[in-house]
Amino acid sequence: MMSATAVQAALVSQTIPDDTPVFGGHRNLIPGVEVPYFGQSRYWPGDCLRRPANRVKSAWQASFPTDPVWNLRAREVSFGMLNSTHKILRDAGLFFQAETWGMSSVKEACDKMRLLAKWAVKQQMPQDLAAWVADDWQEYLDHHALTSGTSTLANDVRAIRHLVTFAPILTGGGLLEDPWPGKTAAEVAERTHTGELTTPAIPPAIWWPLLRAAWYFIDQRAPRILERRDEQAAAVAASAGTRRQTHRADDTDARLAAWVQDPATRVPVHASDFRGYPAGTVMWSTLSLWLTDGTSRGVFKAGRDSERHQMRRTMVQRLVDAGRVRPVTAREGRAALGDIPRPARGRNRRANDLDAQVRQWLADPSNRIPVRRETSFHGPAGEPVWLTLESRVFGTVTRANVFTSGTVRTRQRQQWVREAMTEDRTDYIEDGDLEHDLRMIRAACYIFIAALTLMRDSELQEIERDSVVEHYGSPAVASRKVKHDESRPRLRWWIIEPVAQAIAVAERLSWHDSHIFATLAPPSGFLPAGTRGRAGFDAFRDIDFFIETINNTLDRTGLEKIPEGLVRPHMFRKTMAIITGQQPDGEIALGIQLKHAARRALANRVTAAYGKTDAKWAKEFDNQLETAAARKLVELLKARQQGEAVAVGPGAVRLHAGLDKVIATMNSDPLLQAQVADERMQISLLRDEFAELHFGTINHCLWQASTAECQNQLPAEQRGRQPLLGACQPGKCRNSVLTRKNAPYWIAEEGDLQETLRRERLSPPRRESIEIRLAEVQSVTAQFATLEA
Repeated sequence: MMSATAVQAALVSQTIPDDTPVFGGHRNLIPGVEVPYFGQSRYWPGDCLRRPANRVKSAWQASFPTDPVWNLRAREVSFGMLNSTHKILRDAGLFFQAETWGMSSVKEACDKMRLLAKWAVKQQMPQDLAAWVADDWQEYLDHHALTSGTSTLANDVRAIRHLVTFAPILTGGGLLEDPWPGKTAAEVAERTHTGELTTPAIPPAIWWPLLRAAWYFIDQRAPRILERRDEQAAAVAASAGTRRQTHRADDTDARLAAWVQDPATRVPVHASDFRGYPAGTVMWSTLSLWLTDGTSRGVFKAGRDSERHQMRRTMVQRLVDAGRVRPVTAREGRAALGDIPRPARGRNRRANDLDAQVRQWLADPSNRIPVRRETSFHGPAGEPVWLTLESRVFGTVTRANVFTSGTVRTRQRQQWVREAMTEDRTDYIEDGDLEHDLRMIRAACYIFIAALTLMRDSELQEIERDSVVEHYGSPAVASRKVKHDESRPRLRWWIIEPVAQAIAVAERLSWHDSHIFATLAPPSGFLPAGTRGRAGFDAFRDIDFFIETINNTLDRTGLEKIPEGLVRPHMFRKTMAIITGQQPDGEIALGIQLKHAARRALANRVTAAYGKTDAKWAKEFDNQLETAAARKLVELLKARQQGEAVAVGPGAVRLHAGLDKVIATMNSDPLLQAQVADERMQISLLRDEFAELHFGTINHCLWQASTAECQNQLPAEQRGRQPLLGACQPGKCRNSVLTRKNAPYWIAEEGDLQETLRRERLSPPRRESIEIRLAEVQSVTAQFATLEA
């Protein structure tokens, strides 16, 4: 942290006056919010700019190094980035497009310079940047590469290059030349670091169970959990007459102001020493109860340091200092200010009445007793959840400890409940922590939407209510694009129906008036009027929480275990891009959905990088092809189980043998025999048996390099890798098999050849080649005839 001495020692810029506002130009500033000035040397808050939903307030500011020289240097660079068209820059010969850099870029540059300054001071590097050589900058990168990846190093390079870009306005001068001329930041980082240059993808082993778990919570669990939340909220509202009433801070302030301004007002003070309070002390609790109609003793509480509490005490103390007091004896008490209401509370009910109500509720067999499903820090499994039971019995959430105070009466009530418990009357509930379940729903919605929309974290957390729209005839979600775009345009991302359902669940979950992702709890009622509370949340924490909870409750949910591994918001975009990129015209689709379509010269490169398959996903796609082929074999397997011949051709014997092997495996294993109707099990067995099967239109290939006729057309060094479909010879290759679904194409070709031969004007060589081909085709169609028989 910066010491007071360091702040006082802040240097003065030779080019930028201290009283210059740091946010200028054409930026959309929030009216009435203070704009920081250049002379503020600790940090520049970005409160005057609209903050993205996924940024907390502490992350929306530019914080500067503590070293005075680097502090000034970072402030000058930040000013240049925030005011790219300012007259100070133009006078120095610097000309940029308007709003080239935004607050996020400035914050990142400052973070990098703080690290650079710390290293430079520790290494006792010269304060004059002109004295540094290229190896010095590379040495810093090498040092940072020990703990950072390539994307981080690339940002370091960009921050260093700002010292070149803004050298004309830097006090004492900046860098004279680029330490890495002719190389992009990515190339420098890749050369420095030995790792990969791309955002990592979520491995398939994590991706699929994670998405299935998210959808389970959205589709199966969310309706019940949200209904429970609404029931609890309704219970709170219904119990308003039996519990302590709340009070509005503004109403209290208004009543206090009117009371203070009344010339007849006298402040009640103790007439004599009373319970530790000396004579003359203001009766704060009594005055508080009077102002709030008996609902609160703490509107003046001295232990609270808020400006509102200090203001209230100051208003009253001014009257005391002016002598406008009224000594009140203990006998007078509250009556000194008139009648103060005493709201009825549930805990003031008579014990006999409570007993009667408990027994009456238990006598109704339709009333179900809430019981904890599993052991937790709240209590053991099978134990009634007493506070939940209290709310059901009395229709309140006052927590009067009707069952838990430890008295003889409460132990008797617990005994009545245990005697009434039967399996039919047991309502198994979760741990009892509703906020835990609500957080799981929020995480599930975020994960599912992030995975299937290709949206960035900032774009996801800017989704507002009623954002599902129609875009070119298809459903889409509208949101704000934040990255690299100061204007924050409202764009649209196409979605499928399950994503729309996830958005609807998130919208129902959120209390926020505009955004669907927000903190779980709304702002406190004691905050100033107009306080909206924070939209957005720390997504990475919820992702980790979601995975951990899923893995800890597998026995209850029946979901798959999610393997250990890092999962972060930006990785969903990369992973889905890989999957989409494998589809026909995938690059075009990615360019549109990733919002790269506007600048195709750059978009081609960026989109291709996002969609580039890594080794784990390449294997996953191979497995999907094997599974698809196996799924088509299920019908043949069923026919083969009836003793039918299902294929003809040179490879038919191999196909029949493989199918018979799978059937024998199912029949010999009692467990598999019991699951014979499970198509997924059959697909799994077929996939393992026919891992190299390739389905085609006119035939299918049981790929085996040593017997493949198509390999004869290739050079020796290229043989044996994969089928060469264009050189396939279905009639004589020992890998070729034909099924009934192939027959129409062969029969159609036979008819075409016979029709051609009927023509009189055919040259002898042409006729001879057609006759040879017809003989080959008829040898195949004849086999189809035996297959039909």
